[in-house]
Amino acid sequence: MNTKSVSRPDLRLFLAGVAVLGLLATLPSTAHAVPVSSWTQYSGSISSDLDTASPILGNGTTESADGQTIYAATPTWILGAVGDSITLSGAVTFTGLASPQADQFRFGLYDVNNQSGATGWLGYFATNSGGGGNPNSRLWERDPGNTTSFGSNGTGSATQRASVSASPANNAFASGAYTFSLTITRSDSGLDLAWSITGTNVTYTVSGTYADTTPQTYTFDRVGFFTGGGLNADQVSFSNIDVTYTSAVPEPSTWAMLAALIVLVSACLLRRHSSRM
Repeated sequence: MNTKSVSRPDLRLFLAGVAVLGLLATLPSTAHAVPVSSWTQYSGSISSDLDTASPILGNGTTESADGQTIYAATPTWILGAVGDSITLSGAVTFTGLASPQADQFRFGLYDVNNQSGATGWLGYFATNSGGGGNPNSRLWERDPGNTTSFGSNGTGSATQRASVSASPANNAFASGAYTFSLTITRSDSGLDLAWSITGTNVTYTVSGTYADTTPQTYTFDRVGFFTGGGLNADQVSFSNIDVTYTSAVPEPSTWAMLAALIVLVSACLLRRHSSRM
């Protein structure tokens, strides 16, 4: 039986290929952060800076920030691969809150669902804690076939998916500055959701998670905010609102760069082998 041993140059080439494949396996996800501006006011009328990523609702007079709904279009992102994620984040300052009720500050990521207006959207929104019959912070999913605006949570509009208590207490939600976030990640079984509201000069934090095994959509192209009549706010000032899409699959340019690296390493080893013959 004839056997052929692997030459050292061939072995080096093989090991180089293994090393590059190992590098491919550890490539980081690709993230794209997009500031959200060009807001449309759906309800209410007292607002400013709607053409920026830092819109303001209300003008400081008593409860002038209540009953406001705004939304903005974003690039269309599809969570098509396990690990793909999208995050809405930003900061917000509440002024003049007077015994705010729970569920009155709402922020969400939505799928316009081929609708021309602001009704019938799919997606998710999270809310604050506070007073009222259900004082917890909650996560809602928009119902399929709904005919209401994206901030609505009535019967046939949205279904509560999770409810969590805030620390140190639900009613600690008060005037001051906060950060907020809502992240949606594609999983093997559907979508994993996480949300948070954290005080920066207020002792308050709330966060929750939910695994949706029967999501209505994997597409997201709208961001929306709602301030209800029970928020009792004189002004709500946002800053640095953005949406970050993170792809679990590296961009084509990254693959091309690594392919070029493979070719270069191979060429160098073959040239070295040829020069010794």
